[in-house]
Amino acid sequence: MKPNRIALAFLLLVLAACQPTVRPDPLEPLEPATPVRVVPGAATPQTKPTPPAEPAAEAAPDPIDTGAEVFDRMRARFSDPICVKGNHNRLWRKRYAGHPASFARQIEQILPLMGYVVEEVERRDLPGEFALVPIVESWYRPAAIGPGGPAGMWQMIASTARNHGIRIQPGYDGRLSPVESTDAALSYLETLDGLFDGEWRAMAMGYNAGEYRVLRAFRNSGDHRVSGESRLPRGLSNTTYDYVAKLHALACLFDKPERHGLVLPREARFTPLARVALPAGVNSLDQAAVRLGVDASALRALNPAYRQGRVVAGVPRDVLAPVTALAQLAQAAGGTGEGTASQSMATPAGDAGRVHEVRRGDTLSRIAARYGVPLRALFEINGLTGRSILRPGQVIRIDP
Repeated sequence: MKPNRIALAFLLLVLAACQPTVRPDPLEPLEPATPVRVVPGAATPQTKPTPPAEPAAEAAPDPIDTGAEVFDRMRARFSDPICVKGNHNRLWRKRYAGHPASFARQIEQILPLMGYVVEEVERRDLPGEFALVPIVESWYRPAAIGPGGPAGMWQMIASTARNHGIRIQPGYDGRLSPVESTDAALSYLETLDGLFDGEWRAMAMGYNAGEYRVLRAFRNSGDHRVSGESRLPRGLSNTTYDYVAKLHALACLFDKPERHGLVLPREARFTPLARVALPAGVNSLDQAAVRLGVDASALRALNPAYRQGRVVAGVPRDVLAPVTALAQLAQAAGGTGEGTASQSMATPAGDAGRVHEVRRGDTLSRIAARYGVPLRALFEINGLTGRSILRPGQVIRIDP
Protein backbone atom coordinates (compact mmCIF):
# COMPACT_ATOMS: atom_id res chain seq x y z
CA MET A 1 0.00 0.00 0.00
CA LYS A 2 1.42 3.43 -0.93
CA PRO A 3 2.11 5.72 2.02
CA ASN A 4 -0.06 8.73 2.54
CA ARG A 5 1.56 11.73 0.79
CA ILE A 6 0.83 14.11 3.66
CA ALA A 7 2.41 11.75 6.19
CA LEU A 8 5.48 11.30 3.96
CA ALA A 9 5.93 15.05 3.59
CA PHE A 10 5.68 15.49 7.34
CA LEU A 11 8.31 12.78 7.89
CA LEU A 12 10.74 14.48 5.47
CA LEU A 13 10.32 17.82 7.24
CA VAL A 14 11.14 16.23 10.60
CA LEU A 15 14.25 14.56 9.21
CA ALA A 16 15.43 17.81 7.62
CA ALA A 17 15.04 19.67 10.88
CA CYS A 18 17.35 17.18 12.59
CA GLN A 19 20.27 17.86 10.24
CA PRO A 20 23.02 20.22 11.55
CA THR A 21 23.28 23.59 9.82
CA VAL A 22 26.85 24.49 8.83
CA ARG A 23 27.58 28.21 8.82
CA PRO A 24 31.19 28.99 7.93
CA ASP A 25 32.72 31.68 10.11
CA PRO A 26 33.27 34.97 8.26
CA LEU A 27 36.87 35.72 7.37
CA GLU A 28 36.82 38.81 9.56
CA PRO A 29 34.07 39.14 12.16
CA LEU A 30 32.83 42.53 13.20
CA GLU A 31 34.60 43.84 16.26
CA PRO A 32 32.24 43.02 19.12
CA ALA A 33 31.14 46.05 21.10
CA THR A 34 31.63 44.25 24.38
CA PRO A 35 30.05 45.74 27.50
CA VAL A 36 32.63 46.45 30.19
CA ARG A 37 31.93 45.70 33.82
CA VAL A 38 33.66 48.53 35.65
CA VAL A 39 34.86 47.40 39.06
CA PRO A 40 33.61 49.98 41.60
CA GLY A 41 35.94 51.59 44.08
CA ALA A 42 39.69 51.59 43.80
CA ALA A 43 41.24 50.68 40.49
CA THR A 44 42.99 47.53 41.63
CA PRO A 45 43.65 44.23 39.90
CA GLN A 46 41.06 42.50 42.06
CA THR A 47 38.89 40.64 39.57
CA LYS A 48 41.25 37.71 38.93
CA PRO A 49 41.21 34.75 41.32
CA THR A 50 44.23 34.60 43.54
CA PRO A 51 46.65 32.05 42.07
CA PRO A 52 48.44 29.61 44.37
CA ALA A 53 51.58 30.83 46.08
CA GLU A 54 54.72 30.58 43.99
CA PRO A 55 57.26 27.92 44.96
CA ALA A 56 60.26 29.15 46.93
CA ALA A 57 62.65 28.35 44.09
CA GLU A 58 61.88 27.83 40.42
CA ALA A 59 64.20 27.24 37.49
CA ALA A 60 64.24 30.19 35.09
CA PRO A 61 62.77 29.36 31.67
CA ASP A 62 64.94 29.55 28.58
CA PRO A 63 64.94 33.16 27.32
CA ILE A 64 63.28 33.99 24.01
CA ASP A 65 65.92 34.12 21.29
CA THR A 66 64.14 33.54 17.95
CA GLY A 67 61.53 35.42 15.98
CA ALA A 68 59.24 32.38 16.03
CA GLU A 69 59.24 32.34 19.85
CA VAL A 70 58.45 36.06 20.04
CA PHE A 71 55.54 35.81 17.61
CA ASP A 72 54.07 32.53 18.86
CA ARG A 73 54.18 33.42 22.55
CA MET A 74 52.69 36.85 21.86
CA ARG A 75 49.94 35.42 19.62
CA ALA A 76 49.05 32.86 22.29
CA ARG A 77 47.91 35.75 24.49
CA PHE A 78 45.83 37.57 21.84
CA SER A 79 42.09 37.83 22.45
CA ASP A 80 39.47 36.70 19.92
CA PRO A 81 38.48 38.05 17.51
CA ILE A 82 41.95 39.05 16.35
CA CYS A 83 41.24 40.16 12.76
CA VAL A 84 38.06 42.25 12.57
CA LYS A 85 36.11 43.98 9.83
CA GLY A 86 36.01 47.72 9.45
CA ASN A 87 37.49 50.63 7.56
CA HIS A 88 39.67 51.77 10.47
CA ASN A 89 41.28 48.37 10.95
CA ARG A 90 41.85 47.92 7.22
CA LEU A 91 43.39 51.40 7.01
CA TRP A 92 45.92 50.69 9.76
CA ARG A 93 46.81 47.25 8.45
CA LYS A 94 47.58 48.87 5.10
CA ARG A 95 49.62 51.66 6.69
CA TYR A 96 51.73 49.30 8.77
CA ALA A 97 52.27 46.62 6.13
CA GLY A 98 51.85 48.53 2.88
CA HIS A 99 55.49 47.67 2.17
CA PRO A 100 55.79 44.09 3.49
CA ALA A 101 59.57 43.74 3.13
CA SER A 102 60.19 47.01 5.00
CA PHE A 103 57.77 45.98 7.78
CA ALA A 104 59.54 42.63 8.19
CA ARG A 105 62.95 44.34 8.39
CA GLN A 106 61.72 46.73 11.07
CA ILE A 107 60.31 43.85 13.09
CA GLU A 108 63.59 41.93 12.87
CA GLN A 109 65.49 44.95 14.20
CA ILE A 110 63.32 45.21 17.32
CA LEU A 111 63.08 41.48 18.12
CA PRO A 112 65.37 41.60 21.21
CA LEU A 113 63.31 44.35 22.85
CA MET A 114 60.03 42.70 21.80
CA GLY A 115 61.22 39.44 23.33
CA TYR A 116 61.95 41.19 26.62
CA VAL A 117 58.52 42.84 26.70
CA VAL A 118 56.69 39.64 25.71
CA GLU A 119 58.30 37.85 28.66
CA GLU A 120 57.27 40.70 30.99
CA VAL A 121 53.70 40.60 29.64
CA GLU A 122 53.60 36.85 30.26
CA ARG A 123 54.99 37.24 33.76
CA ARG A 124 52.21 39.65 34.63
CA ASP A 125 49.51 37.59 32.85
CA LEU A 126 48.44 40.50 30.62
CA PRO A 127 46.92 40.33 27.10
CA GLY A 128 49.46 39.84 24.31
CA GLU A 129 48.21 42.95 22.49
CA PHE A 130 50.13 45.07 25.00
CA ALA A 131 53.46 43.84 23.62
CA LEU A 132 52.44 45.83 20.53
CA VAL A 133 51.98 49.13 22.38
CA PRO A 134 55.67 50.14 21.99
CA ILE A 135 55.30 49.67 18.21
CA VAL A 136 52.34 52.06 18.18
CA GLU A 137 54.09 54.50 20.47
CA SER A 138 57.68 54.56 19.19
CA TRP A 139 58.58 51.47 17.17
CA TYR A 140 60.43 50.24 20.26
CA ARG A 141 62.93 53.12 20.33
CA PRO A 142 64.17 53.59 23.92
CA ALA A 143 65.45 57.13 23.16
CA ALA A 144 62.31 58.31 21.32
CA ILE A 145 61.12 61.85 22.13
CA GLY A 146 57.64 62.70 20.89
CA PRO A 147 55.93 66.03 20.14
CA GLY A 148 54.81 67.67 23.35
CA GLY A 149 57.30 65.92 25.59
CA PRO A 150 56.47 62.19 25.84
CA ALA A 151 59.62 60.09 25.96
CA GLY A 152 60.85 56.52 25.74
CA MET A 153 59.52 53.49 23.96
CA TRP A 154 56.27 53.70 25.99
CA GLN A 155 56.02 57.49 25.33
CA MET A 156 55.17 58.72 28.82
CA ILE A 157 54.88 62.38 29.71
CA ALA A 158 56.84 63.48 32.76
CA SER A 159 53.88 63.89 35.13
CA THR A 160 52.44 60.45 34.30
CA ALA A 161 55.88 58.88 34.65
CA ARG A 162 56.46 60.41 38.08
CA ASN A 163 52.97 59.34 39.20
CA HIS A 164 53.98 55.77 38.39
CA GLY A 165 57.25 55.90 40.28
CA ILE A 166 59.67 56.67 37.44
CA ARG A 167 62.71 58.71 38.50
CA ILE A 168 63.46 61.87 36.48
CA GLN A 169 66.33 64.08 37.62
CA PRO A 170 69.43 65.81 36.22
CA GLY A 171 71.52 63.20 34.47
CA TYR A 172 68.80 60.54 34.43
CA ASP A 173 65.36 60.18 32.82
CA GLY A 174 63.74 56.86 33.71
CA ARG A 175 61.27 57.16 30.84
CA LEU A 176 64.23 56.34 28.57
CA SER A 177 65.01 53.19 30.55
CA PRO A 178 63.42 50.11 28.96
CA VAL A 179 63.54 48.45 32.38
CA GLU A 180 61.96 51.23 34.43
CA SER A 181 59.44 52.36 31.78
CA THR A 182 58.29 48.80 31.05
CA ASP A 183 57.79 48.17 34.76
CA ALA A 184 55.73 51.34 35.10
CA ALA A 185 53.67 50.83 31.92
CA LEU A 186 52.77 47.23 32.70
CA SER A 187 52.02 48.02 36.35
CA TYR A 188 49.61 50.71 35.13
CA LEU A 189 48.01 48.22 32.73
CA GLU A 190 47.62 45.77 35.62
CA THR A 191 45.68 48.45 37.47
CA LEU A 192 43.51 49.05 34.40
CA ASP A 193 43.01 45.29 34.12
CA GLY A 194 41.34 45.33 37.52
CA LEU A 195 39.34 48.47 36.78
CA PHE A 196 37.97 47.33 33.41
CA ASP A 197 37.50 43.65 34.26
CA GLY A 198 40.18 42.45 31.85
CA GLU A 199 38.70 44.00 28.65
CA TRP A 200 41.92 44.85 26.81
CA ARG A 201 40.40 47.45 24.49
CA ALA A 202 39.08 49.49 27.40
CA MET A 203 42.47 49.09 29.08
CA ALA A 204 44.21 50.39 25.93
CA MET A 205 41.85 53.36 25.80
CA GLY A 206 42.63 54.07 29.45
CA TYR A 207 46.36 53.87 28.80
CA ASN A 208 46.05 56.33 25.91
CA ALA A 209 43.52 58.78 27.30
CA GLY A 210 43.57 58.14 31.06
CA GLU A 211 41.15 55.91 32.92
CA TYR A 212 39.06 58.82 34.17
CA ARG A 213 38.25 59.99 30.64
CA VAL A 214 37.08 56.48 29.76
CA LEU A 215 35.01 56.19 32.94
CA ARG A 216 33.48 59.61 32.27
CA ALA A 217 32.61 58.52 28.71
CA PHE A 218 30.88 55.42 30.09
CA ARG A 219 28.94 57.53 32.57
CA ASN A 220 27.95 60.32 30.17
CA SER A 221 26.89 57.98 27.37
CA GLY A 222 25.15 55.50 29.65
CA ASP A 223 26.78 52.79 27.52
CA HIS A 224 29.55 50.49 28.73
CA ARG A 225 30.21 48.90 25.35
CA VAL A 226 33.72 49.33 23.99
CA SER A 227 34.91 49.20 20.37
CA GLY A 228 37.61 51.08 18.48
CA GLU A 229 35.95 50.38 15.14
CA SER A 230 32.46 51.50 16.22
CA ARG A 231 33.82 54.45 18.25
CA LEU A 232 32.44 53.28 21.59
CA PRO A 233 32.01 54.56 24.22
CA ARG A 234 31.00 57.90 22.72
CA GLY A 235 32.84 61.03 23.80
CA LEU A 236 36.49 60.04 23.38
CA SER A 237 38.92 61.43 20.82
CA ASN A 238 39.53 59.81 17.44
CA THR A 239 43.13 59.32 18.57
CA THR A 240 41.93 57.02 21.35
CA TYR A 241 39.62 55.01 19.08
CA ASP A 242 42.43 54.69 16.54
CA TYR A 243 44.76 53.50 19.29
CA VAL A 244 42.63 50.36 19.63
CA ALA A 245 42.29 50.04 15.84
CA LYS A 246 46.10 50.15 15.49
CA LEU A 247 46.57 47.41 18.08
CA HIS A 248 43.88 45.28 16.41
CA ALA A 249 45.53 45.84 13.02
CA LEU A 250 49.00 44.88 14.26
CA ALA A 251 47.67 41.80 16.04
CA CYS A 252 46.01 40.71 12.79
CA LEU A 253 49.27 41.19 10.86
CA PHE A 254 51.13 38.97 13.31
CA ASP A 255 48.35 36.40 13.46
CA LYS A 256 47.68 36.14 9.70
CA PRO A 257 50.83 37.47 7.97
CA GLU A 258 50.28 35.41 4.82
CA ARG A 259 46.94 37.10 4.21
CA HIS A 260 48.75 40.44 3.97
CA GLY A 261 51.70 39.30 1.88
CA LEU A 262 54.02 39.34 4.89
CA VAL A 263 56.90 37.01 5.60
CA LEU A 264 57.79 37.53 9.25
CA PRO A 265 61.40 36.85 10.36
CA ARG A 266 60.53 33.65 12.23
CA GLU A 267 63.96 32.13 11.62
CA ALA A 268 65.84 35.18 12.90
CA ARG A 269 68.02 34.48 15.95
CA PHE A 270 69.18 37.13 18.39
CA THR A 271 70.91 37.51 21.73
CA PRO A 272 68.16 37.91 24.35
CA LEU A 273 68.11 40.85 26.73
CA ALA A 274 67.91 40.67 30.50
CA ARG A 275 67.60 43.04 33.42
CA VAL A 276 70.96 43.29 35.19
CA ALA A 277 72.09 45.29 38.22
CA LEU A 278 75.16 47.43 37.57
CA PRO A 279 78.15 46.04 39.50
CA ALA A 280 79.18 47.93 42.61
CA GLY A 281 81.58 50.78 41.98
CA VAL A 282 80.58 51.19 38.33
CA ASN A 283 79.73 54.82 37.47
CA SER A 284 79.46 54.66 33.69
CA LEU A 285 77.93 52.37 31.10
CA ASP A 286 81.31 51.95 29.42
CA GLN A 287 82.73 50.54 32.66
CA ALA A 288 79.66 48.32 32.99
CA ALA A 289 80.14 47.01 29.45
CA VAL A 290 83.65 45.81 30.31
CA ARG A 291 82.43 44.12 33.50
CA LEU A 292 79.47 42.50 31.73
CA GLY A 293 81.34 41.49 28.60
CA VAL A 294 79.05 43.37 26.22
CA ASP A 295 79.57 45.99 23.52
CA ALA A 296 79.68 49.47 25.07
CA SER A 297 77.82 51.22 22.23
CA ALA A 298 75.05 48.59 22.35
CA LEU A 299 74.70 49.02 26.12
CA ARG A 300 74.44 52.81 25.75
CA ALA A 301 71.85 52.48 22.96
CA LEU A 302 69.73 50.17 25.11
CA ASN A 303 69.92 52.44 28.17
CA PRO A 304 69.70 56.10 27.10
CA ALA A 305 68.22 57.04 30.49
CA TYR A 306 71.78 57.69 31.65
CA ARG A 307 72.88 60.99 30.09
CA GLN A 308 76.13 60.57 28.19
CA GLY A 309 76.40 57.09 29.70
CA ARG A 310 77.17 58.40 33.19
CA VAL A 311 75.58 56.73 36.20
CA VAL A 312 74.98 59.54 38.68
CA ALA A 313 74.48 58.95 42.38
CA GLY A 314 71.05 57.99 43.63
CA VAL A 315 69.50 56.75 40.37
CA PRO A 316 68.21 53.23 39.68
CA ARG A 317 71.04 50.89 38.69
CA ASP A 318 69.11 48.27 36.71
CA VAL A 319 70.01 48.17 33.02
CA LEU A 320 68.94 46.10 30.05
CA ALA A 321 71.88 44.14 28.68
CA PRO A 322 72.52 41.34 26.17
CA VAL A 323 72.65 37.99 27.96
CA THR A 324 76.32 36.99 28.09
CA ALA A 325 78.01 34.62 30.50
CA LEU A 326 79.36 37.56 32.55
CA ALA A 327 75.98 39.31 32.50
CA GLN A 328 74.31 36.15 33.78
CA LEU A 329 76.80 35.96 36.63
CA ALA A 330 76.14 39.61 37.50
CA GLN A 331 72.41 39.01 37.30
CA ALA A 332 72.64 36.05 39.66
CA ALA A 333 74.88 37.93 42.09
CA GLY A 334 73.15 41.29 41.98
CA GLY A 335 69.49 40.39 41.54
CA THR A 336 67.63 43.52 40.60
CA GLY A 337 69.82 46.12 42.27
CA GLU A 338 67.14 46.70 44.88
CA GLY A 339 67.62 43.39 46.72
CA THR A 340 68.13 39.92 45.36
CA ALA A 341 64.54 38.76 44.89
CA SER A 342 61.06 39.10 46.28
CA GLN A 343 61.62 37.85 49.75
CA SER A 344 60.08 37.55 53.18
CA MET A 345 62.32 39.25 55.72
CA ALA A 346 62.83 37.55 59.06
CA THR A 347 61.07 39.33 61.90
CA PRO A 348 62.12 39.39 65.54
CA ALA A 349 60.23 37.28 68.05
CA GLY A 350 57.12 39.00 69.25
CA ASP A 351 56.48 40.91 66.02
CA ALA A 352 53.02 40.65 64.47
CA GLY A 353 54.08 38.43 61.55
CA ARG A 354 55.61 38.34 58.08
CA VAL A 355 56.66 41.38 56.11
CA HIS A 356 57.83 41.83 52.52
CA GLU A 357 60.41 44.30 51.21
CA VAL A 358 59.25 45.70 47.85
CA ARG A 359 61.57 45.30 44.88
CA ARG A 360 61.25 47.00 41.52
CA GLY A 361 58.44 45.44 39.48
CA ASP A 362 56.44 44.21 42.50
CA THR A 363 52.69 44.77 42.64
CA LEU A 364 50.32 44.15 45.53
CA SER A 365 48.50 41.47 43.55
CA ARG A 366 51.73 39.54 42.99
CA ILE A 367 52.75 39.94 46.64
CA ALA A 368 49.33 38.66 47.72
CA ALA A 369 49.63 35.66 45.40
CA ARG A 370 53.14 34.88 46.63
CA TYR A 371 52.12 34.72 50.27
CA GLY A 372 48.65 33.25 49.67
CA VAL A 373 46.74 36.10 51.32
CA PRO A 374 43.73 38.07 50.04
CA LEU A 375 44.62 41.23 48.14
CA ARG A 376 42.03 43.22 50.10
CA ALA A 377 43.77 42.20 53.35
CA LEU A 378 47.03 43.78 52.19
CA PHE A 379 45.20 47.03 51.45
CA GLU A 380 43.59 47.08 54.90
CA ILE A 381 46.65 45.99 56.89
CA ASN A 382 48.93 48.55 55.22
CA GLY A 383 46.46 51.44 54.85
CA LEU A 384 46.80 51.47 51.07
CA THR A 385 44.38 52.29 48.25
CA GLY A 386 44.20 51.38 44.59
CA ARG A 387 46.17 54.52 43.69
CA SER A 388 49.03 53.85 46.11
CA ILE A 389 52.45 53.50 44.49
CA LEU A 390 54.84 50.84 45.75
CA ARG A 391 58.48 51.90 45.91
CA PRO A 392 61.58 49.72 46.16
CA GLY A 393 62.60 49.25 49.78
CA GLN A 394 59.06 49.84 51.10
CA VAL A 395 58.02 47.27 53.70
CA ILE A 396 54.60 45.63 53.28
CA ARG A 397 53.05 43.83 56.24
CA ILE A 398 51.67 40.42 55.24
CA ASP A 399 49.96 39.50 58.51
CA PRO A 400 47.90 41.71 60.87
